[in-house]
Amino acid sequence: MSRFRKTRREVPLLNTTALPDLIFTLLLFFMLVVNMRSVPALMQVQLPNAEELQNLKEKSLLIYIVVGKSEKNAPPIQLNNDFTSLEAMPEALKNIRNQAEDRGKIVVVLRIDRNTPMGTVNDIRRILREQNLLTVYYAAEKTH
Repeated sequence: MSRFRKTRREVPLLNTTALPDLIFTLLLFFMLVVNMRSVPALMQVQLPNAEELQNLKEKSLLIYIVVGKSEKNAPPIQLNNDFTSLEAMPEALKNIRNQAEDRGKIVVVLRIDRNTPMGTVNDIRRILREQNLLTVYYAAEKTH
């Protein structure tokens, strides 16, 4: 028998008291960062006035269409971050819709200048119907 006794070292337990706080902080951070997607308007738009407004509930699958101040014939149209025309809009919307994972939850947000002819608005609505994009929100400013 040996004079030295072999002792087994025990591994100390991992302290996990701060783990829930860390997980909650990371979860909160990602929730704040992921929903911050917005498309800046590349042109000046005067929104129409409204007395009662609603906020969007789900902001994950949004398509932004911004129609600026009307020039002589055709007003400038911004689709997400790019400019487009009414003629090119169906193909661009089709590409965006095909890239989306859940096509049924796509929401279109229209930011249309208050002086835009109603014919242009109806053309955009027709294109959206043809592309089966049926959930449409209109941006407006609240009247005081």
